[in-house]
Amino acid sequence: MADDALAFLLELAVYAAAVWFGLTRQVTRPARWALALALPVGYVVVWALFGAPGATVPLHGVARAVLDLVWFGSAAALLRATSLRRTAVVVAVTYLLTTAVHLML
Repeated sequence: MADDALAFLLELAVYAAAVWFGLTRQVTRPARWALALALPVGYVVVWALFGAPGATVPLHGVARAVLDLVWFGSAAALLRATSLRRTAVVVAVTYLLTTAVHLML
């Protein structure tokens, strides 16, 4: 159960990374806000379609592993792009540890 809670917090970290990335771009203020809203909405759509427990098109096996790698890897990449290197490493390592625990159970 604690592992599921950590996985959920990681999912929220992906959305937070997307918002932060959008807000820190060096573009006009309206463009920053549009990006800060559009990126997490895009993530929500992808997760609802393919990743959520009640997904429209649930993925399994290798396809699910690829989705997870891209999903959490992109969060680490967005954080790295905003110069939050340590936070990016924490997200990546936490994802890897959570995945390892899931595979052991």
